[in-house]
Amino acid sequence: MIAHAGEADLYYEVSGAGSPTLVLVNGVGDPLEGWANQTADFLAAGLRVVSFDNRGVGRSSQPPGPYTSAQMAADLHAVVTAAGLDGFHLAGVSMGGVIAQEYALAHPANLRSLVLANTFAAADPFTRAAFQTWAQVAEAAGMPMMMRAQAPWIFSPGFYAEHPDRVAELIAEAEQSTQPAGAFAAQTAALVDHDARDRLAGLTTPALVIAAADDIIIRPALSRELLEALPDATWTVVPGGHAAFWENPGPWNQAVLEFVHAHR
Repeated sequence: MIAHAGEADLYYEVSGAGSPTLVLVNGVGDPLEGWANQTADFLAAGLRVVSFDNRGVGRSSQPPGPYTSAQMAADLHAVVTAAGLDGFHLAGVSMGGVIAQEYALAHPANLRSLVLANTFAAADPFTRAAFQTWAQVAEAAGMPMMMRAQAPWIFSPGFYAEHPDRVAELIAEAEQSTQPAGAFAAQTAALVDHDARDRLAGLTTPALVIAAADDIIIRPALSRELLEALPDATWTVVPGGHAAFWENPGPWNQAVLEFVHAHR
């Protein structure tokens, strides 16, 4: 299905017929297929799941960038409107987390809860530099090289040691991305230029902030700053790296499900 947001067409899918509804917002470079390790668990728990391709990736439009988190939140609003959603739960990871913040600030009335995973209120200089390097590698050396270069940033040392074949499999899958380097860089700008620190005190939607113990690019301390800026938020730490929801989905999925069910 397609939602329209200005010059962008957003491809989205609705899975299941349960209640309540959980909308998923992915990170830089990831199409909706990136939720493959979540969807089955969420459907089995009785949720209806809505996922979509952000502008710049998958089957959605790839207009010139740079993009902003507010612009991508407007895209999300177009998806929510097209799908006829009301009273839903929203979960975003990494860039999806900054998009979810902007959506919640702009449209709080129809949100039941908010999950902000492996994300921040604003990047610090280290994290900004790291993500900008990803964009530079993509544009200078191509997307397959960027996917190989990003892997040690997003997977934990334990995952490399214990599951080398799975690491290699995930990198090989990522190298098949059809996303142009320019669109990847445009999405990265939306992430690193986001800053909601001065606005989050007005966000009253119940929120869960998830950090991963071995996340080295958006470190738990940076996510903790997000938690402390929110007036109604709880905190949990799951095992894994920045891509904890891929490398060890069980604890990540359980944290989301427990929070959503607590705010039905």
